[in-house]
Amino acid sequence: MSETPAAPTAETAAATPTPPPAAPESAPAAESSLGQALKEQELSIRALLEAGVHYGHQPGRWNPLMRSFIFGERNGTHIVDLDQTLPMLSEALDFLRETTAAGGRVLFVGTKRQAAAPIMTEARRCRQHYVNNRWLGGMLTNWKTVKKSIDRYNQFLDILGSEDKKAELSKKELASISRQVEKYAKSLEGLRQMERTPDAVFIIDVGKEAIAVQEAKRLNIPIVGIVDTNNSPRDIDFVVPGNDDAIRAIDLYCTAAANACLEGYEQHQAELVAQRRDAPPAPKVDAGPRTGRRVVEIKQAPRRSRGANSSAGGGKSFSAGGRSDEAGPGGEASGESGQE
Repeated sequence: MSETPAAPTAETAAATPTPPPAAPESAPAAESSLGQALKEQELSIRALLEAGVHYGHQPGRWNPLMRSFIFGERNGTHIVDLDQTLPMLSEALDFLRETTAAGGRVLFVGTKRQAAAPIMTEARRCRQHYVNNRWLGGMLTNWKTVKKSIDRYNQFLDILGSEDKKAELSKKELASISRQVEKYAKSLEGLRQMERTPDAVFIIDVGKEAIAVQEAKRLNIPIVGIVDTNNSPRDIDFVVPGNDDAIRAIDLYCTAAANACLEGYEQHQAELVAQRRDAPPAPKVDAGPRTGRRVVEIKQAPRRSRGANSSAGGGKSFSAGGRSDEAGPGGEASGESGQE
């Protein structure tokens, strides 16, 4: 039998600090607000520390090319220098913002388990393309072939979305199309609206996405990459040294990149609206009353007449007095009318 705890005395109550008031929202609501807070917060050293961006890998797994970005070693783990990470991340975000403001498109790439969900969510939020399941070899360098697969995937989706088209196919054909759609969805779902190669690539874990780095480098596509202490920054145009394994760190990277792309996209749309508003209105053409008939304007000059008194049938020309050997309208020759 449990004992009832004794009531606290006055001295104990005075020594015990008053607990803060409970938050009015529940735990699930607090978790849902975390993503919104990440979207609204400004980048700072404190935000990077709280997300765990400074944690690297063990010293035995480091890449010597990352030596200049490592602050030191703590408890058998390399610590990334956040004084360098913050300005480099800001520079990369400025580049993404300028790219989308100029009408460019950004491809988000992250196929590891921790990055799959944030890559898809944030890329959709900022209206960009993404690859979060598997990178197909030649997805950029062999774009014409990949584009054919994307078109076929869209055609299959149109068939499955239309009841009339599904009624025209047999069960075997529908099952085959469904299998093809499931296959394409794993690697092409984020590329359905991509009509050309992207203008920039944002990559989480450049070591795992080495094929994507090579293809973008071959096509001279700028790369914004999150580089951990065990990877090489050699082929990356905008290096962001930091942890690429922690979920909170990946959420921060993807959210910041999506915010930058969204700002540039909205700026581009505002410029397009301003151009349409400032453009001179097209001149209105007066089509006249609508009678159901087509009015054709004849721009060709009329043909010159061959004679003043040309006959309708013969097409011959005569002099003013006529010919003496031809009969006039009364049946008599015009030259002999006075003699008879």
